[in-house]
Amino acid sequence: MISWTEAVGAAPQPQPRPRRAGRPDPPRGKGRGAAESVAGAARPRALPREGPSDGPGVAAGPGAAPDRRREPLAELAERVGATAMSCPDVLGLTAGPRGWIATYRAGPPYAGVAVRDAMIEVGVVVRYGRPFAEIAEDVRRRVRPLTGRRPVDVLIGDVLTGDVLTGGGADAG
Repeated sequence: MISWTEAVGAAPQPQPRPRRAGRPDPPRGKGRGAAESVAGAARPRALPREGPSDGPGVAAGPGAAPDRRREPLAELAERVGATAMSCPDVLGLTAGPRGWIATYRAGPPYAGVAVRDAMIEVGVVVRYGRPFAEIAEDVRRRVRPLTGRRPVDVLIGDVLTGDVLTGGGADAG
């Protein structure tokens, strides 16, 4: 019988090793005194704080502002999002129907762009009128120079018509 991980191409999960008879289980590092009971285990030491002259972005002490340097993936996601929004038929970004298209960073996740190791996903809300394949190719063409060798997948998560855009509709007026 084939497992679901083989069917979808996911990496198989490691299986626990069988216990050897007559040997107790080693401590797992949880509970009181577990670190002392493991041979050679040491408590991690805190890194020394660097002074204010050590360069930009280094906290000077307990009252100093936090480090404002940004992760490169979050910066790439924001640049890709801004470039996708520059397409004339793109009205906004979306995290998709399940909210999976997002790049995690300090603070709230950046919804609408997922930067992954092997690919970049962009979720967009588009204006009705042009064929979806053309809009997706336009987004892909504009974003591709920023992504290096990663392929770009474009998800059209929603379509807005002229009535929704102008605020009109069945209940208006």
